[in-house]
Amino acid sequence: MNKRFFIGMAAVLTLFPVILSAQDGEIDNLRFSMTIKDLTELTATELDAMASSGDWLLLDGSIAGMTLYSADSEEYLLDVLLMQGEWIGLDQVKKYDCHLVFQGDRWRDIIPSSTPRNPVAGQILLNDKVLVLARVLGYDIVDSAVVPYLTVEKIRSLP
Repeated sequence: MNKRFFIGMAAVLTLFPVILSAQDGEIDNLRFSMTIKDLTELTATELDAMASSGDWLLLDGSIAGMTLYSADSEEYLLDVLLMQGEWIGLDQVKKYDCHLVFQGDRWRDIIPSSTPRNPVAGQILLNDKVLVLARVLGYDIVDSAVVPYLTVEKIRSLP
């Protein structure tokens, strides 16, 4: 195992209690070992079951895109593409992604829809590596592939 793996795991294990302690109440049904790849391999029925049960997911990845769906006078609604990848052999990388939904004005300053001229410490920006606590909201089917959508409860930058 390499040094980056251990540093990444240390960051996850360090941030995990912080995310959980920031919650109001208990976290039930936490699927700690689920990855974005695992999510993309689930069927629509399995995603529906996860949405119904309210399972929590703790995912890490990179923010690869953002789409703002609200106007200035409306409640903040941002769709963020969270992505992970893995090497297949030496010359191919396979990517896995899901969509994170940030709804509510509390997210406006934490994860702005575009990079500000003068970013504030603690803001989550495009290309940041993050750790997310979320639940399955639903899915879309694109080119016969199931694309998961998750509603976010907490998000933190990873070093």
